[in-house]
Parts: sequence; structure tokens; C-alpha cells
Amino acid sequence: MNVGRVASITLDARTYQGVVRLEIDKGVQFPKDSQARILTAGLLGDQYIGLEPGADEKTLVAGDTITQTQSAVVLESLISQFLFNKAADAGGDAGAKK
Repeated sequence: MNVGRVASITLDARTYQGVVRLEIDKGVQFPKDSQARILTAGLLGDQYIGLEPGADEKTLVAGDTITQTQSAVVLESLISQFLFNKAADAGGDAGAKK
């Protein structure tokens, strides 16, 4: 369910971290300890931010920061890592058979 949108994405010049400003619908409240994750709709679909509600009794208010975040899983990186590991395993097996 869509409960808001990404208003802006900037770079913090001090930490080199991305800063994402969200506009969440006024009728929707999330606990202060909620987690934000970058997710993908389907195998090659659009990316979006998923908010995982926490258990805190206090809710996020305008200007609050979500500190618990999780980066996007980049499919291409996973495939390359898998292929690299398979190639390394095959190379190691070949050396053991000699």
C-alpha cells in the first residue's frame, strides 16, 4: 500500500551517506523505531522504500530521522558474486585433482 512518496534524495557531504526525505500521508503513523529498507517490485521492477513498523509507543513526527536502514540488494552484484564464487570453487577443485 502506498502511504507516501520520496520528496528528495541528497548526499550528506560530511558522511557521504544518502539522505532521503519522505512525505508520509498525514493519516499514517509509524513508531519511532521503524526501519526503512530499499526494496524492488519484482525481479527487475522499480525500487521503493518499505517501512517496517517498530514497537515504540512514540510515533515519528515531521523532521524525525529513521536511523535503522537497510540498503538495496543489487541483483547484478549478487549474480557476479555467485559466478565469481563458482569460478573460484572450480579453480580450487581443479588444483586438488592434480
